[in-house]
Amino acid sequence: MSESQEAAAERPAATRASAGAHFADPDSETTLYEGRVPALYSLWRWVIAVLTLGLGFLWFYAQSLALHVRVTDQRVVRKTGIFTKRTDYFELYRVQDIVVEEPFAERVLGFGRLNLISSDRTDHQLLLVGLRDANRLGDKVRHAVERQKAARRVTTLAEA
Repeated sequence: MSESQEAAAERPAATRASAGAHFADPDSETTLYEGRVPALYSLWRWVIAVLTLGLGFLWFYAQSLALHVRVTDQRVVRKTGIFTKRTDYFELYRVQDIVVEEPFAERVLGFGRLNLISSDRTDHQLLLVGLRDANRLGDKVRHAVERQKAARRVTTLAEA
């Protein structure tokens, strides 16, 4: 038996189990949604694209290329940028509220928004736009948030 195996064997079983529960293997994540924001997810974007003879579409398309979102059962990974890339990780166990919005200009085209409100100080809110079937994704995220909070033993304290 190696030294590290002996040290692990000497730790209490609860300590060994809790260490693995808090930091799940990224390969074991289940993807709930992955994709880019559609360039023309809103009726207003269509109007602008038509009125500008396609120049608006080019702008919206460039914006959609600059944003990639992956929602898993543990976190939301948002990659932004075309030339300089930035990756933000939004941990689901920190989510306090989930709001599904379906503005008229998006709903007529079958799109919606998912707004995640977090306890994180740097990224208090994450708005995902241009989602097909936003209600279903919102339910999936809500269940994943509850599972993550239970796995990490996170409780939310109510404000007075």
